[in-house]
Amino acid sequence: MSGLEKVFTPIEVKGIKIPNRIVFPPTDTNFGSADGFVTKMDLDYYEKISRGGSGLVIVGASAVTKNGRGFPNVLNVYDDRYINGLKKLFAVIKRNDAIPGLQLSHAGRQAWMPNFEPVAPSPLPCILKSASQGLVMEMTKPRELTLGEIEEIEDAFAAAAVRVKEAGAEFIEFHGCHGYLIHEFLSSFSNKRADDYGGNLENRARFAVNLIMKTRDSLGERFPLCFRMSADGRVEGDLNLEESKRLAQMLVDAGIDILHVSSGRFENIDYISPTKNLGECVNVHLAKGIKECIDVPVITVGAIYDIITAEKILCEEKADMVAIGRAQIADPELVNKSKRGDFDSIKKCIRCNECGLSLYTEPGMHCVINIDLPKITPDTPRVKV
Repeated sequence: MSGLEKVFTPIEVKGIKIPNRIVFPPTDTNFGSADGFVTKMDLDYYEKISRGGSGLVIVGASAVTKNGRGFPNVLNVYDDRYINGLKKLFAVIKRNDAIPGLQLSHAGRQAWMPNFEPVAPSPLPCILKSASQGLVMEMTKPRELTLGEIEEIEDAFAAAAVRVKEAGAEFIEFHGCHGYLIHEFLSSFSNKRADDYGGNLENRARFAVNLIMKTRDSLGERFPLCFRMSADGRVEGDLNLEESKRLAQMLVDAGIDILHVSSGRFENIDYISPTKNLGECVNVHLAKGIKECIDVPVITVGAIYDIITAEKILCEEKADMVAIGRAQIADPELVNKSKRGDFDSIKKCIRCNECGLSLYTEPGMHCVINIDLPKITPDTPRVKV
């Protein structure tokens, strides 16, 4: 469509040609089986999302170790037995002409699992807070990781990346934001260690840098690696933009090809899926700040709901790609409809955040606008494909 030329211009990263600049970001759905296998619900969900027109579709946070699971039904990538299901999932995305990616994750102290001992850089419990919901809740106190365990998790990220590549993904993202384990190490807010993994920024970044370098060694130079970061933790003592600019260069030097710039953590969870009172385009200034100091593409995300806004961001060179999540959950055809100029038929996200909040109260994600999402009850079968 005329006026949306930048959005629909391809971008190439490490030889992978992404057909347009819109990203469907990693979203937790809880559609997997109890033991972390891909299910038909996963296939159906990503079929509709990838058919909708995004150039890059990133499968949501998938656990690189058993104790790294964030929710009871997230996908696992810590064992070879998960490869076959992932092959089917990536094949679904590819046949709709989108580039399939996956986010590697370890939930750290923010693991939302029953009867479970979380682990973290320091034995500090997460205090989940939402000003919009009036919510304050202390999560389970984690056990502090030993040096040997830290190295094992670094290796687990690299091993999981090899499985994901074997399954057919063409893009890997590291979950380095929102208070998950990598972010926990990066931030002095949650990292109080006195060894080589704590203290100054270089030490706090050691875990992230090591797992990136190990993954790069395992996959080779031509495979695209992305890092999703909270460039502002949105709580006192966490990363801010100036420190994140230094961190961004460290990550690129370690082997990162794209930076995906978000903000927030569970202690200020409203910024993870920005609530209405925070306005729109919440993190664009952060993406712009990071883009100014590195020479790799930058993705911006956070309360961006239409393709016209995405085009403006790109034309003003504040980012190189734009991630739109909740608006595509509400209407998976958002990108295609926009390309045709069919704006009136787009089902608009109302920013109720039920797609995120339902993960804490329901068996799986739901959306009050998109009634085609599966209706999940505790008795819904979750058979691996």
